[in-house]
Amino acid sequence: MAMGYLIQAAKAVAASAAATLGGWRLFESLYVWADHAADAEVDSGQSEWFAGSTQYLIANAAGWVFVPIAVWGFLRLMRLRGNHLAVIVSAFVWVIFTAPRLVGSHPSPGTVVVWVAVQTAVTAAASAVQSAGLPADPKAMR
Repeated sequence: MAMGYLIQAAKAVAASAAATLGGWRLFESLYVWADHAADAEVDSGQSEWFAGSTQYLIANAAGWVFVPIAVWGFLRLMRLRGNHLAVIVSAFVWVIFTAPRLVGSHPSPGTVVVWVAVQTAVTAAASAVQSAGLPADPKAMR
């Protein structure tokens, strides 16, 4: 039975690492897009105060939402169900801790490794905790 938890944790590690790195690159590219849009609005004579604000709102919304949806999608592709806790915890850690340290700050490779490891470890732990609390056979709950 312990091997099942290890396999589930390994799948959660892979899903979380892929989602975190993808989310970081998406966030960075959306911020570049928003910067270019803001510069174009200023060059066209619009006020600097709100230049690119719509693009920054879209970039933030897409960047924050991408990782939880990607974690859920990757876990579903790996045929892991019942990972609500992993998705919720991953979203929380991404929005509060990981994204602010990676996005817009030009982090060093060491910083990227540390924060991807934190995101991955917390998501895998949440997946393992939830799988330990669920019965192996869903029919056993009836």
